[in-house]
Order: sequence, then structure tokens, then C-alpha cells
Amino acid sequence: MTDYLLEAENLTISLPDIDLVANASFRIRKGKITALIGESGSGKSLTARAVIDLLPQEVTVTSGSVTFLGENVQMMSGNRKREYRGKSLGFVFQDTWQTFDPLRTIGSHFKELFKTHTSLKKREANEEAIKLLRLVKMKDPVHVFRSYPHELSGGMRQRVQLAIAIALNPTLLIADEPTTALDMKIQFDILSLIREWQEESGGTVLFITHDLGVVAEMADDVIVMSNGQVIEQASAEELFANPESDQAKKLLEDYQLLSNPSMVYPVKEENPIMRVEDVSKTFYKKKWFRSDKFEAVRDVTLQIHPGEIVGLIGESGGGKSTLARLMLSLETCSRGTVSWYGQKELRRGIQWVHQDPIASFDPRWTVEKIVGEGFDYWKKGEGNKKEEVAAVLQKVELPTFAMSLYPHELSGGMRQRVALARALLVEPELIVLDEPFANLDMSSQAKMISLIRSLNELDEMAIFFISHDIRAAMALCQRIFVMNEGRIVEELPSDKLCQSKNEYTQALLSYMPIPIRGLRRNEREEIHV
Repeated sequence: MTDYLLEAENLTISLPDIDLVANASFRIRKGKITALIGESGSGKSLTARAVIDLLPQEVTVTSGSVTFLGENVQMMSGNRKREYRGKSLGFVFQDTWQTFDPLRTIGSHFKELFKTHTSLKKREANEEAIKLLRLVKMKDPVHVFRSYPHELSGGMRQRVQLAIAIALNPTLLIADEPTTALDMKIQFDILSLIREWQEESGGTVLFITHDLGVVAEMADDVIVMSNGQVIEQASAEELFANPESDQAKKLLEDYQLLSNPSMVYPVKEENPIMRVEDVSKTFYKKKWFRSDKFEAVRDVTLQIHPGEIVGLIGESGGGKSTLARLMLSLETCSRGTVSWYGQKELRRGIQWVHQDPIASFDPRWTVEKIVGEGFDYWKKGEGNKKEEVAAVLQKVELPTFAMSLYPHELSGGMRQRVALARALLVEPELIVLDEPFANLDMSSQAKMISLIRSLNELDEMAIFFISHDIRAAMALCQRIFVMNEGRIVEELPSDKLCQSKNEYTQALLSYMPIPIRGLRRNEREEIHV
């Protein structure tokens, strides 16, 4: 009997005029966690969709095969394929909205699944659904069962999606970037749930990711993809200790960059360009006969000096972005003051780069118009607009031809560079980067960190970096503030963060994927942060 659950042989996936994945061959061992890694656009998700024979329209398998327990997936009959997708496989998407119908409750999603694939009666199906929600550690499973998807946070939707995926105890669970853009705590919880299910059920997991930290934490075997090809397959230990392909070596280099603290320099003695003093922000939610209040930011004091890179880390919902809006005067303080001491006026002196840059772009505008928008407000008559746009695009390492492109024609990394170029054009003294890497793969993150460092050294502008990713903050920042439930609980140099004695900071550090090459997940308990 074979040790392999699933095998792909010379798999080629194509559009009518181009091969997207070419001659990909790999094997997935029974009862193991296999990681499929590579940069964005390498063909990972497309390969996973070929495994379940659910490719997008006009995309087809033109040659090769996928076999599941010796059975060719493409040759399955319609009924067999429904059974294969419904019972044998579970799928966890990166974007939870691909799973949920926004017009139906969470409970109705479970009911449909059990009605289609089991003989459970309505009451039994409801009880099984609540049992599954409890299994994925929902605090109030009955409330979640009755809720609509939009009433749940991103982390809660991901837990529900996992509960649905494992409801029929599948032989193979496919998780496609399930933790991207989630904070470290939620990522840790989701990874722990997947690992617990695999160990208790003996099931097999195909885990698609760009994060080698997650691979070190989770995987037994690793498949490396690049430009639509499988270029290496090895055990996780072998890959971390002795990678063979150039792509695997590059991924490890990028991971090492994100795992090493930034160089720390003494804080300059000169006056700060921004000072936040005892700032609080309270929001009120009106109800019928009363108002509920929520204090998003509480008694925060910090300062930023010219030319330094300062980080702010914490969990989602901890008040980080609200504090940024207060600093940018996009919200008014309930108490306290925000003082700006820059030479330029506030609206020009501070620029903001969003987590999702495309949300701040007009889709009808070219890159040239997007980047040049600030010129019309602040620099009209000071020079040639087109030349300045070209120069700032070159500064963020984008080619000149990008000026004629539209937002939908750009990759995630290119969009983030365009957003940064737009901020740089007006020559600010402080840039606020609000979760700028959350949706980028590890290689793009490493490139952005190197770029921001070089821009900081070249222009000597200050940077306020907001993130839930401790690794990125440590790799980029010189000083780091830790925020919890609206309060600053600690401030440390980045190279001292791992030595923190603060209970909350230690908890955040414990959620980080292990950064030590070759260290396996069963050795985690031996590490004391």
C-alpha cells in the first residue's frame, strides 16, 4: 500500500494562450502536514484548486494528472466528484467571504452541509454544528450559530470556516493562506487548531503559505514553487538545513531578514517633530435609552524625533489605527493633545500609507495621476510634475512605464510602492505606515523593509510603523511601543524586545512562529522568550 494520499504527475494548468503551471509533480504523504510555499503568483493556489478540480473559468488542466488514493481526480464521475469534494476534502480559504453567503446565518451553512452529505436530522445537525464551533474554541457557540457572517470578526470567521471544513472529518484538509493579514494571536490560534485536528484525527493537511515561520512551526514536508513550477520538495528539516534551489535559499534569506532586529541608534537629542501627551479617545454607541461608551485609546504619551523609525505593535482592535488617526488629525482627541513641530504644515508634513492601498486609489486614474495628486495641492509651480512623478517612482524602485498603468494592473507589492511614492512626492517629515505589509508575501515584505530603510537614510524622514507583525517591526524599527486595549504598556529598543519582562509583550512574543533555522515545533516548549 502506498504511503501517499495524493500525487500530481507533470500537471500543467493553462489559459488558452499561456501555461500558468507547467509540469508540476509532487506527492503528499498520508497523515502529515505538507506546506506548499512560494511567492505570490507562483501558482500555489491554482495548483490547490486543480487538486479539487475547481479551477476558474477558461483555466484547464491541459496535461498531467492528480490522483487521490490512486484514483484520477479529473476522471471521476459527477457524483463521485461531489462526494470527493464534500466528504474527502475540506478547504479553508484565505478570504472567508468565498465560503459564506452574507444573507444566511452561520447555522444555515452547517445545515446545508449536513443535509447534503449526511442523514442527520435537523436537531442533530444543529447540535453537531454547535459542537464543532465549541471545538474551534468559540466562546459563545450558540450566539455564533445564530449570527450572520458580517457580525463576526475576521478571526472568528476563519474559525467558523475551519469548523465547516472539518465537519465531515475529511481525509485531506487544504488550507490556502488561512492566516494572512491576521494578527499574531489569531494566527497562533488558527495554526494550533489545525495542528490539533491533524494530530487527533490522523488526517492529512496541505498548507499553502508564503511564511517560512509558519512552515517551521507546522510542516513535516515542503513543496517549493516558483513561476508555475515545482522546483524542490523535501522534508522541512532538510529544506531549512540545506536548501537546494535558488528560490528556497532566497525565501530563507528573506525570512532571516524578518527575524533579525534592526540596528538601534541612540535617540537624537533634538526636539521631537511630534509629541502625543495623555491622549484618549472615547466612542459612543447610541441605543434606545442609553449610550454605550468604548475607550479606544487611553492616556497615551509618546514622541517621535526627526529621522527615526518608531514602531507600534499590538493585537487587532487594540487602538493602533485610532491612535494614528488622532495623530493625523482625522479624529479629535477626547482628552490630551497631539503637537506637531515640523517645519512644514501638518497636512503636508505628515503622510499616511494605508494597509490596503487600492482602497485609497481611484480605479479610473493612472499611476501618474495617483502619485501626482499631491503635486497639485502642495508643489504647483515648483517644477515639472511628470518629471517629479517619474523621479519618485524610481526612488521606490518602480519602472517608468508603471506611470501609465491602472491600479488593477498592479501586484500587491507594486500598489504599496505606489502608495509610498504618493506620500514621498510632497517631501513629508513623517510618514505613518499603517499595517503596510499585512497582505504581502514574505519576499515582498523583505523588499519593502529594505526600501523603507534606504529611504529613511536618504531623506532622513521619520517613520511611524504600525503593525501586528512583531517580526516586521523588529526588522525595521529602532524603538517599539507595545499597545494593549488602548494603552501603551511598554517602550523598548527593538533589539531588547525579546528580553521584555512585561506580561503582555511576552504573550505577543510567544505567538511568533519560531525564527530559528531547523527548529521543529515539538521543540517549542524548550524556548523561553
